[in-house]
Amino acid sequence: MLRAVAVLLCLIALPTHADLTLGLVANRSVEETQRDWQPIADDLAQALGEPVRLIASKDETQLLRRFVAGEIDILRGSSRLALSAVEQGQGEVFARLALTGQVTRYQSLLLVRADGPADLAQLLRKPGQWRYASGYPSSTAGHLIPRYHAFLRNNVVPERFFRSIRSGNAEDNFRALVERRADVAASDSDGWLKLNEKYPRDAKRLRVLWRSPPFSYDPLVLRGTLNAARKDRIARFFIGYGNQGPTATREKEKLYWADQLDRFLPSNNRQLREITDLQLYDALFRLALTPDLGAPQRNAQEKALYRRYDQLVTLLGGVR
Repeated sequence: MLRAVAVLLCLIALPTHADLTLGLVANRSVEETQRDWQPIADDLAQALGEPVRLIASKDETQLLRRFVAGEIDILRGSSRLALSAVEQGQGEVFARLALTGQVTRYQSLLLVRADGPADLAQLLRKPGQWRYASGYPSSTAGHLIPRYHAFLRNNVVPERFFRSIRSGNAEDNFRALVERRADVAASDSDGWLKLNEKYPRDAKRLRVLWRSPPFSYDPLVLRGTLNAARKDRIARFFIGYGNQGPTATREKEKLYWADQLDRFLPSNNRQLREITDLQLYDALFRLALTPDLGAPQRNAQEKALYRRYDQLVTLLGGVR
């Protein structure tokens, strides 16, 4: 009896792995995202010899919360989401997306209907007239980039300028614009191409009003507490997927149906440097427009923003 108990205790003490969980931001419906990425998750499970669970959400804040809590091991989301994970000491960027045709950069877009304002300047001349369909506040392409490059740089605060603001993903915003529940919609070059394929008749009724400078596609982030050997196996799977071996052609098809992807490219935390400046400028602009702050409070908050910026730059590999 004592011998049996001892054996049982030894078995309990053996290291075990919980199911690996892949978390995805859903740029269309949650059900479509899960369905289209499931074949890749199945191949990852086979390669690792362990179960892989797939979850998707339109809410990046929810995904970050679950990642920080250790409920997600591999995270695909915006650069802003990845930066939060890295800043909290929970994540490490190891790869980034490349789309079909080896397209590695995207642009944020503002869409309007065919009968909408002719250009951004005309839109900005009419405060209080337009309804805006923005990306979620945690989104880089749908929120941070257009907020800074289209609006703040033109001395326009969206919350004060637009008649109303609603938040959603690229497809939500597209539908709101088509159905006349919004007059301007945030999107991105990749999402716009996909929506043209999915809703060709509706897309013909819309046009691009504004394009941002180019930015790198979404990163993939590994949870930092995974052991080194497990991280290495996961990274090798993604970097090699659709890129080498006898199954590469079939894997390419799965990548295409997942998100019209071509492959995953190696990356690291330094990729996130391109949005740290945007976050700082956005925060400083918000601070400058806060009327009820005294000079001491304003100075203290400004110093805190620059201190955080300097810490992020160091964390992500320095200025250059």
